[in-house]
Amino acid sequence: MDKLNPLRTGSALALAAGTISLICALAVFLFPDGMINFVNAWFHGLDLNLIRSNKPWTLGEFTYGLFGATITGFLSGVIFAISFNLVGSCYLACQRTP
Repeated sequence: MDKLNPLRTGSALALAAGTISLICALAVFLFPDGMINFVNAWFHGLDLNLIRSNKPWTLGEFTYGLFGATITGFLSGVIFAISFNLVGSCYLACQRTP
């Protein structure tokens, strides 16, 4: 079983999370009502309109959110790769014992 490189996996997931965050922010900026309705469909009856903010966005808040999503993606990827490698090692060790 091939092992995953934790830094490479973390970097890939950080890039994916950052890209998704950018796309989501752009969609919310361009289509605020449509995005509320879209996300409402995920939560089976929870109405996000009730907690919607009318506060204008700032570049600082956007950057902070993008940074948080990217760091969370990186850490998730590193932890996933380490876990994947650990489980793979245990699996191979169990296969070798009679």
